[in-house]
Amino acid sequence: MKEMTEIQEEARRCVKCGNCLAQCPVYLETLEEPLAARGKMALVESLKEDDPEFTKRYYKIFSQCLLCGTCAENCPNGVCGDEIIREARALLVEKKGLTLPKKAIFKYFLDTDRLMPLVLKAGASLQHLFLEKIPEESGLRLRFPMPFVDSKRFIPGLAPDPFLDIRSGWIRAEKETMRVGLFVGCVSNYMFPRVAQSAVDLFVRNGISVYIPKEQKCCGLPAFGSGDDETPRSIARKNIEAFAGENLDQIVAHCASCAAMLKLDYPLLFGQDDPFRTKALAFSEKVSDVSLFLAKVLGRPTADQRPQTADGRPPTQRLRVTYHDPCHLRRKLGIFKEPRDLLKSTPGLEYVEMKDANRCCGQGGSFNVANYDLSLKILDRKTKAIEESEEGHRRE
Repeated sequence: MKEMTEIQEEARRCVKCGNCLAQCPVYLETLEEPLAARGKMALVESLKEDDPEFTKRYYKIFSQCLLCGTCAENCPNGVCGDEIIREARALLVEKKGLTLPKKAIFKYFLDTDRLMPLVLKAGASLQHLFLEKIPEESGLRLRFPMPFVDSKRFIPGLAPDPFLDIRSGWIRAEKETMRVGLFVGCVSNYMFPRVAQSAVDLFVRNGISVYIPKEQKCCGLPAFGSGDDETPRSIARKNIEAFAGENLDQIVAHCASCAAMLKLDYPLLFGQDDPFRTKALAFSEKVSDVSLFLAKVLGRPTADQRPQTADGRPPTQRLRVTYHDPCHLRRKLGIFKEPRDLLKSTPGLEYVEMKDANRCCGQGGSFNVANYDLSLKILDRKTKAIEESEEGHRRE
């Protein structure tokens, strides 16, 4: 973690031009100066270690940031506001410590071998008591309230069996051309195992053998983004070691946030004098997002490779799709063209570009939990853009 003086020196590079105001998804909904990158940079500059109130005054303000990187992408002076804000959070955690709920989740849930799988598996078997859609007139709504959860909040169901309980170890391709490790991630593991399975099937069909270490854990991003460096460092060591025993060409993640954490942030967790830093750098060099990996390995199919009808013409019925740029994919990893090329070249799909496809959706990390109403306002702009994409296509 950087010293306060280092963070403040970086924040002072902000010339307060206000260019970030028109870009920040949080400011656009609140119009509150402290919640824009410019306002937060001014607050960073004013931090004083001997101020007894400084942790209380700024904790909430710094938490109201998605770390989407929009401010950095549009800053004419090259100020990485999102990175400075994350460092400021780390400074607050060092001075004040994590809140009790975050401490429990990060230290005693994410970074454990058995507790997280055990709790979530139990949750999967009991979720019908809490998460089923119950008629408004039913008294069950009052009988089974969930703490800290809005009654109208959409919560994806948990899978009956985590993906890593079903598939792990080596899945060999018949005509092997390369070997990759698959980083599954929490969401695919516990909620959408079909996504991880689809990735495996796609790799194997194309001659790519897949290694899935059962010992892999959460990437650590929820804790890292909250300013906790200790827990992600512990998790990073375990994930790196989990993939280290095999001769892998690449390590592929199908979650953009996981890919960015593994590739960009893992090396930052270990200082120059830490002997584990060499392993972290070697690991990060092999990490790739799935869309970039597939674009390089599969290439873009030519017209004669796409399916034809009986008379030799392309099929007329196509599924129209659009695409949202995940912030970690486009702004952190710089991947923009490859997912679009894959969609455009996929047989049976008709690609429609979305207006402001790179606008943040407002759902990143724990922001949705801590700032639910605000996150929905930000999301509303994205859903409208999706609807407009369909309407614009119809007019054409």
